Parts: sequence; C-alpha cells; structure tokens
Amino acid sequence: MDVEDDEEDADVPVAVLDAKIAQYEAFIEEVLKRELRKSLDEFRRGAEVLEQCRELRRNIDLLIRDDVTELETMVDVGCQMFVKAFVPDTSRIFLDVGLGFQLEMPLAGAREFLENKEQHILGGLELRKRSTAQVKADIHEALHLLDMMMQVKSGGTPWLDSCDKALVASFSDRNETLIDNFG
Repeated sequence: MDVEDDEEDADVPVAVLDAKIAQYEAFIEEVLKRELRKSLDEFRRGAEVLEQCRELRRNIDLLIRDDVTELETMVDVGCQMFVKAFVPDTSRIFLDVGLGFQLEMPLAGAREFLENKEQHILGGLELRKRSTAQVKADIHEALHLLDMMMQVKSGGTPWLDSCDKALVASFSDRNETLIDNFG
C-alpha cells in the first residue's frame, strides 16, 4: 500500500506542475504578448504623430525663413488623389489642436505651439518606452519561471544549481546532524 501511495503522491506534483506550466504559457501568450503588441503599436502611433509635427514645423520654418507670402501646392484629398491648391496668404495657418478643434494662428505662434506639442509627445513616448520595457521584463521573468518549472518537472533543482556546491553541502551536513541529534 505504501508503494501505491508514493506513486500517487509523485503523480500529483507532476499534474499540478503541468497545470501551472499550461497556465503560465497561456498567460504569456494571451496577456503579456498582447500587452506588448499594444504597447508597441501605441509607441509607433506616437512616433508617427511626432514625425508629422516635426515635418510641419520644418515647413513653417521654411516659409518664415524664405519669406513666402503665397504658395502653390498639391493637397491630398484622400485615396492618394491630389489637387492643385493656391494659398494667397501664408502668414497664418490652421492647426489641429486636438479633440477635432482647429485653431488659426500666425506662423510664429504655430511654430511655438508645435515645439511645445513635440515636447509633450516626447514625454508620452518616454512613458510608452518604459511601459514596453516593463512588459518585456515581465515576459522574460515569466519565461524564466516557466523554464524553472520545466527543470523541476524533469527532476532538476534549479534553485540549488546556481548556488555554491560547498554551501549546499554545508546545509545538507547540518540537516543530517540535526536529524541525528533529534531523531
């Protein structure tokens, strides 16, 4: 009867370990990787907006530097369809300030607004970068724990493998001495 009990006890930890391994694998795939994709997508969108702001600021700087008073250009009206446009007065510009609002302002004011907006976007990108790094660290930690569980399942002792062998032996000797003294 003791042999059968020992075999049943050995099966329980393996079953529990298998369940935990499956749970960690599912967590990595369904939660952490999805969170990483979301974080990276948000970073890319922010980087695109930053690049658009910088490009507009460069164009405004060009208009101010070259003292352009009127402008002939091509405007994208959607689906890669362009039409010619003539701007008789380039001293003012309409900027999308957010929430669907557009504000008309002089070029110098628009340049200053865009510089402030760039700083704001850079701050947001820095937060997203830290968030992405944290998710990557969480994935790395979960994979490490998964690896340790797989080592335990195969009979290893990963928490002892990284320790100094003499230290492990000293604890083993103490335990045997304690058992002898109390046993």
